[in-house]
Amino acid sequence: MTPKSDPQWVATQSDLDALIGDLDGVERVALDTEFHGERSYVPHLMLVQVGTEDDIWLVDPLADIDLTPLFEFLAQPVPLVIGHALHNDLEIIYLKYGVLLQGVFDTQIAASFLGYGLQIGLTGLLREIADVRLPKGAQMADWSRRPLPERQWTYAANDVRYLPKIHHVLATDLAARGRTEWVAEECLALGADGRYGRDPQLAYLRVSGYRKLRNVEGGVLVELAAEREHLAAAQDTVPHFLLSDDVLTTLARRMPLAREDLNGNRRLNNRNVHRYADRWIAAVERGKKKPLARPPPRQPTTPGMDAAAALLMLMVNEVADRESLAPQLLLRRKTVQKALLSPHQDKAGLLAALGVSGWRAEQIGGLAWDLLDGRMNVACERDGKGNLGVVFRPVE
Repeated sequence: MTPKSDPQWVATQSDLDALIGDLDGVERVALDTEFHGERSYVPHLMLVQVGTEDDIWLVDPLADIDLTPLFEFLAQPVPLVIGHALHNDLEIIYLKYGVLLQGVFDTQIAASFLGYGLQIGLTGLLREIADVRLPKGAQMADWSRRPLPERQWTYAANDVRYLPKIHHVLATDLAARGRTEWVAEECLALGADGRYGRDPQLAYLRVSGYRKLRNVEGGVLVELAAEREHLAAAQDTVPHFLLSDDVLTTLARRMPLAREDLNGNRRLNNRNVHRYADRWIAAVERGKKKPLARPPPRQPTTPGMDAAAALLMLMVNEVADRESLAPQLLLRRKTVQKALLSPHQDKAGLLAALGVSGWRAEQIGGLAWDLLDGRMNVACERDGKGNLGVVFRPVE
């Protein structure tokens, strides 16, 4: 179930058209990408690997070629796109080509539902499933080199070579355990509308320390952060390389309305502060008119509430252990603590606060409500081997 032919290099539009023709009618297509993203606003796509059970193609985005038709083909309901840890790949495809792939199967997600750990790498998964040991990785190699060095050529091809086989093994195991729909639900979220967009007006949420600002300062920061996003996008650079968060919050507090207001503060002695002074000043003027409403203060927890959260997480851990799942797949303690800050009148309200739906609601929804509503007892017991454990039972 692994390709026997040598990878084919795709560097012309006619080569790409031929590739799409070869994929027509194929039910499963493996996909991976290599990119450079350390210093650019949007990562630069350097290579696209495509594979089937019989063939592998290495597609060159650096050539005079438009990859949009390939991704539009893969965005159809068929074929199923198989990849490992697909989030970054799908984000780059969306940001660069505006195409959202929705029919995907993420082998890392699938593996997390079968006891392989929450974020197992492709190399580790191959070793576990197929006893295949790949050469050391080349993730940090220079993928812009042409011709591609042999070591990177082999590495890139291997990233898709075994994915059809991995998919077969994982899908078979998921079906045997009744978890096919669980994974389908998780993978569907990878193609959700709005998942990969970048809204400049929400960029302030990624600025460290924004919660400490007053309302007017917060409104100014919203506009300053948005302006930094626009500048970074135009220059294709990482926003904090253009202006650090520390400098941005200093501007928000100082609220300069003229160039001379930028003087007298060492943090603002920055070439990009002065180079784009007019843009920062205009952003300040816009922001002062739209103060940012501060969120209500967080309700303090009580010892009893903390104990209830701990008990609920203990139940989650018991379910996770029984089902060979990572507890984080079911629920996170931070979410529980936030949800318990306000009372819930019914099960639906509790599950909405916990953000639990679908397969998660089936696994822990009823148990969580019964536990918090006082309809479940908790006790310590020893099993048949004498091991001490915790058991949850309905109140009789």
